[in-house]
Amino acid sequence: MQLRKPISLILIAMLLFSTSVILLPSDSVLAGVGPTFESSHDGDDSDEMGKAVTFLVRIENISGDSDLPTPFAPGVWVLHSEAGPLFIEGEADKGYGLEALAEDGDPSGLAEALNGMDLHAGVFNTPAGADGPGPLLPGEAYEFEVKATADTPYLSFATMFVQSNDLFVGPGESGIALFDMDGMAMMGMHDVTADMDLWDAGTEANEEPGVGGDQAPRQSGPNTGIPEVDGTVRIVDDGYTYPDVSALVKVTIEEVMMMDEGMDKEMDEKDEMMSDDDKMADKDGMMAAEIMLMEEGSTPYTVVAGDTLGSISRRAYGASKYWSVICSANELADCNLIHIGDELMLPTAGDAMSMMDDKMMMGEKDSMMSDDDKMADKDDSMMSDDDKMADKDDSMMSDDDKMADKDGMMAGDAMMEAITLMDDGSTPYTVVSGDTLGTIAKRAYGSSSYYSAICSANELADCNLIHVDDELMLPTQAEAEEMMDSMMMEDSMDAMEKKDDS
Repeated sequence: MQLRKPISLILIAMLLFSTSVILLPSDSVLAGVGPTFESSHDGDDSDEMGKAVTFLVRIENISGDSDLPTPFAPGVWVLHSEAGPLFIEGEADKGYGLEALAEDGDPSGLAEALNGMDLHAGVFNTPAGADGPGPLLPGEAYEFEVKATADTPYLSFATMFVQSNDLFVGPGESGIALFDMDGMAMMGMHDVTADMDLWDAGTEANEEPGVGGDQAPRQSGPNTGIPEVDGTVRIVDDGYTYPDVSALVKVTIEEVMMMDEGMDKEMDEKDEMMSDDDKMADKDGMMAAEIMLMEEGSTPYTVVAGDTLGSISRRAYGASKYWSVICSANELADCNLIHIGDELMLPTAGDAMSMMDDKMMMGEKDSMMSDDDKMADKDDSMMSDDDKMADKDDSMMSDDDKMADKDGMMAGDAMMEAITLMDDGSTPYTVVSGDTLGTIAKRAYGSSSYYSAICSANELADCNLIHVDDELMLPTQAEAEEMMDSMMMEDSMDAMEKKDDS
């Protein structure tokens, strides 16, 4: 059976944040950048883990280009020596909390149960670069560290496949081997995506993926589906069509090299001097080797596992903020998307600094808008209440606006350059990768709330659905404002009529 055309990613995100479905764990088990232990071991856990090796685990949602784009929910990890801490294939769910994780994206109960069984376990719940816990949207990644010893050589984890009733992604019951039979730790970075499967928890009857009314983005509340009778945990095989796991996630595990006390202190001091943005963008590549640039001409560089533009920038220029320069120099359609084996050209240090200065000047130019432009964009102190509702600035944007604009905000300067509108007549615009009507409106009119004007002007059937290479016509600033005023008036009249009817 073929999948129907999936709903838009923006709509998925809006549904996730608007339903009563549990997708965040309770505060009592929130994990930070590293594992937290609540075990029943005698003595200090830190002593027991003294000879531990630290590994960085990265789970990236790459489902955006698949037949079924989907978020993934916060999940559970556990270190173990014997197979099957989360499940045994072909047997019923153990009742420790896998059901809540697979059906509703709530890993808290399972993490608590695992820690209560003398296992080292934790929760991963915060996408890299995010301010707090949340679901993992396409293009984002969960990252977490685990400290394992040869006594607990295996890592298992599970994260909910949200566009389903009770499916989750993770390795088999044996987990991933972090140490070999001789007790030697995994070295370097390993892509373990091939060890992942899409599992059926066997706790709820399956519906067509991406469509079912009892699936997390659409269900009215947690645990509302029809229970599966005599179900077992198994690789999903229900007659529906699903993308390959390799089209949904990319999972890598990397040994984190530890520094001696003196080097550690020096790195801490260096970290304090880095901006928060640099730290977030550079997380992957802080430990990688420096890239030596040629004095003249661009330096070729081949992307390797774990690279981001931020980490490459840090190694080449000493600061991750130059990622936007690399993106512009290579004319990348999506600054957040690079692949192993991609060939990049890195400008000289002097050229990179010059390009960054140009970008900063462009930013200053935007902040020095003419009085006419300021009037067109009405700042908060001069706007009427109605105008504020129509033109909310970034700090006051509605949840819908934030979700509509999320794709473009993460793309940085290269994707957020202003669109210059013609004074007379509509301005043609060709949709590129990463665009939404919200990001286009932001760049053209200064506020993503104008997405509805673009949608109306182009008579789009679905304001949440545009495609790369679509041709749009952008109204002038004045025309867009008139359209927004007209829409607001219609909304007000509708509200008054409803009020009268009630």
